[in-house]
Amino acid sequence: MALGYPARALWPDYVRAGIGLAIALLPMPWVPPGSFGNWLLALLALLFGGFAAMTWVKQRSTVRMNPDGIRIHGPVGKAIAWNALDRLALRFYSTRKERGHGWMQLKLSGGGTTVTIDSNLDRFNLVAARAARAAAENALSLDPTTLANLESLGVWPVDNEAGR
Repeated sequence: MALGYPARALWPDYVRAGIGLAIALLPMPWVPPGSFGNWLLALLALLFGGFAAMTWVKQRSTVRMNPDGIRIHGPVGKAIAWNALDRLALRFYSTRKERGHGWMQLKLSGGGTTVTIDSNLDRFNLVAARAARAAAENALSLDPTTLANLESLGVWPVDNEAGR
């Protein structure tokens, strides 16, 4: 199964990166070279440029799951076999106080590799469900935050009472 990040989900990140770059780069001609302000603007430009680059990498990446594991195809390719999974963490990052808006980030580790996937991915809940099943098969103990976030997705790892 091949999954990707839809362009409509990534455009807000590109807009944020563009606005940040504009805020950092537009005033540079009027700031004295070598001054603290110049260095601060350059640092901000690097930050927002890095964010734009990470978004581009996401857009060019495909997540493939099969019975053996998960693989990221793209500029930064990685793979983890389900039977090598030794860590699963699912975090929710709120963009508002009421926690109704935000995104989730799934971090999988195994075999010396870490794969991070965010909830903008098509059918993210299927990836989370398969990862939770692999965690249960590998008898991983999941922290309470991960368990609560899996439950909020409607995913419940079978036989994972150790993490409760």
